[in-house]
Amino acid sequence: MASSSFFCFSRIPACLSLTTLKRRSLSSRCSLFVQPPDVAQLAESARISLTSNEIEEFGPKIKQVIDWFGQLQAANLESIEPALRADTGGSDNTRADEPEIFGNREAMIAAVPSYSEPFIKVPKVLNKE
Repeated sequence: MASSSFFCFSRIPACLSLTTLKRRSLSSRCSLFVQPPDVAQLAESARISLTSNEIEEFGPKIKQVIDWFGQLQAANLESIEPALRADTGGSDNTRADEPEIFGNREAMIAAVPSYSEPFIKVPKVLNKE
């Protein structure tokens, strides 16, 4: 699988808890394979300009990165317990997901160019719908 030009993406819904993730095998086979992206199209999406020489140069490098991810995907992780970080020592030391009130809200609102309660308006970033 390491020499393949395909990359397997695991789709993990954001609503899954750590407990649910621990029960599921993240090393199971994926059903979705994607070919490496077209470098010119990728550059356009990233809003960078590349010369034809750069496009030729980056093509194999992007394929190599995708192949590395394929190698990671193929690794057997059945015996490894999921963790948020490598140095957790088995403890879950994340903070509770609770809303916090920002102490200086007025200063933040005054610093933004356009504000319409309760939203901060920003310029459109992508041309594509």
